[in-house]
Amino acid sequence: KVAGAAEFAQIRPDGLPLPAAWVVRGADKAQAAGELEDVATPSFDVVIAIQNARVHQAGNTDDLMLKYRAEVYRRLRGWQITPDAKPMKWRGGRVIEYTDGDLYWADSYSFEALVTNYLPDPGIFESLTKTGGSAL
Repeated sequence: KVAGAAEFAQIRPDGLPLPAAWVVRGADKAQAAGELEDVATPSFDVVIAIQNARVHQAGNTDDLMLKYRAEVYRRLRGWQITPDAKPMKWRGGRVIEYTDGDLYWADSYSFEALVTNYLPDPGIFESLTKTGGSAL
């Protein structure tokens, strides 16, 4: 199951069917690229949760998590959201929580896109328009 950030915020670990994944929005970075242009770098995390069960054979918890991470990586790495955006980049990963029953991991991804849809500045201020309100 894959869900969004709102569902991730409502997690009840005792009733959570695993494995599961959530896409959680991260920080945006931007750099000026012109008068009404910026290069934006939106980022997000893909949080994956699996059962943390100790086994003494191949396929233990870390190997299973690595398989899920590799599949997400395969699907996202290099994907272009729009033709004028740069391909998706993997930015690394981190463990969020190891518990007796669950393992939560987050891998970060980002992409760059040129933002040009800003509205032009309003015209020069000339005077106030009285609307009938009381004077101060």
